Amino acid sequence: MSDKKGVIYILTNPSFPDYVKIGYANDVNERIEQLNRTECTPFAFRIYATYAVSDRLKDIPVHKLIDALNPSLRSVDEVDGKQRIREFYAMTPEDALEILKMIATVNGLEENITLYNKTAEEIQDEKTAEEIRALSANRHHFKEIEFTSSLTNKRYYGGTGEDGTLKITEAETGIEVPN
Repeated sequence: MSDKKGVIYILTNPSFPDYVKIGYANDVNERIEQLNRTECTPFAFRIYATYAVSDRLKDIPVHKLIDALNPSLRSVDEVDGKQRIREFYAMTPEDALEILKMIATVNGLEENITLYNKTAEEIQDEKTAEEIRALSANRHHFKEIEFTSSLTNKRYYGGTGEDGTLKITEAETGIEVPN
């Protein structure tokens, strides 16, 4: 297919790992730059996969197909009395890729599918986002304190553990006290 016009893309974002964005772009890198100019999302969009197509806006039939199979997957909300129908779908990027692969297979264009490798920075961003989600699930955020127990006469440090729960550590040994 030498007359490629653009791509249907699958984008991910660690800010909302339960959704993918499926859309069309003449230049997917330019589209990523546009989306990542905003400061409205904590982490950047990244390209998961693309499907090269010869006509513009070929994402619309893909949206219609997904909506026909399961309309509850698409992000739809209402703001100021107006319905917003978005290009975000509650599915894994792997499931979205399978849909594009099936379409490519039907059209005999499997070679037009490109899967992108994650960079080290993207992997780290995903890990950071997951850690933030785990911590926010248990939002105690205990104040870091040092104290001496009147029962044991030992010094301890208290604060929030990695899982968001209270963590007490014996100062001298560094051993966490079960609680």
